[in-house]
Amino acid sequence: MRTSFFSLLILIVLATACKSSQMGEKVKEPFTSSKYFSSKRYWRSTGSGTSADLNIAKQKAQLEARKNLASEVQTNIKAVADQYMKQQDIGDREIFEKSFEQLSREVLNTELANASVHDQQTFKKENGQYIHYVAMEAHKKNMFRTLKRINASKADLSEAQRAQIEKMIDTQLAELED
Repeated sequence: MRTSFFSLLILIVLATACKSSQMGEKVKEPFTSSKYFSSKRYWRSTGSGTSADLNIAKQKAQLEARKNLASEVQTNIKAVADQYMKQQDIGDREIFEKSFEQLSREVLNTELANASVHDQQTFKKENGQYIHYVAMEAHKKNMFRTLKRINASKADLSEAQRAQIEKMIDTQLAELED
């Protein structure tokens, strides 16, 4: 009897100890499936916002999604430019890089305003707070076409720089056609 009581006590202690060391319940947020990831045709991002006011929660979510989208686009465009510069003989790399960075910032400012909401969901928590999730996307072709249009109108670029950037953009647009 005493052994079974002792065994039962050990089991209770172990069960309690194991339970307290767990990390908690796993939470699955919306928009985590592959259809919300960037693809060959679209850059995509998600964001969430929490507030007692639904409109503020939506604004926070969109702001976060746009920030994430801008970061992804900028990283991708920089990688394309870096790869292009490694493959080509570019005279003054520093000037080319600086010009291209300025150009891509202008495009981001223009095109992110045109980014569309891909999906959104709102939940109301028990404490009355709203949590809003949003998934946004920007079409890659549109982004590169805008980049090409702005490049053609840049007065501070030399003809050689403009031609190099246009060639790089045309290569990206051709890859998007495949």
